[in-house]
Amino acid sequence: MLPDVGPDASLDNRGTGFGWTSRSTDRNEGIDPKKGLPWPLSELEFAEMQRFSVTTTDLQPDCRDIQIEGELDLAVAGQLDEVLTAAVDECSRVLVGLERCAFIDSSGIAVILRAHNRMEENGSRLAVYGATDQVERILSMTGLTANGLVFHSAEEAVSAIGEPAI
Repeated sequence: MLPDVGPDASLDNRGTGFGWTSRSTDRNEGIDPKKGLPWPLSELEFAEMQRFSVTTTDLQPDCRDIQIEGELDLAVAGQLDEVLTAAVDECSRVLVGLERCAFIDSSGIAVILRAHNRMEENGSRLAVYGATDQVERILSMTGLTANGLVFHSAEEAVSAIGEPAI
């Protein structure tokens, strides 16, 4: 079933693949006080509509951690590209955390690989860590888990990218 694209529909980053969500004006819509979920959505429907977000933290001088939350697909890959481009320009070491990334498609993988390749050209390092089981399976199918780019933990990734260049 296609999403409602009537006058109350709006484009937003919920990772649906279409980017559309319906804004109902129905009086019955609200928060289910028992579950704290938007009603009348089920827990599964609510989980499937995860918002995408990117947060950055400077861990040390010249080392930035970028956390991805939600579904990383074509609809939101540009947001990550902007954040990674800034990190590549400003840091010699970049970590990308996928612990809260529920899904990644080829566009998200391409953004990460472009940043990785730019950093390698500059003698810098990028490492991905903490992928969920589903995301790790996708990364494994593409061969990225075998090339030293993807690590299980933040500690392994930090160790792999080493100390900042002097």
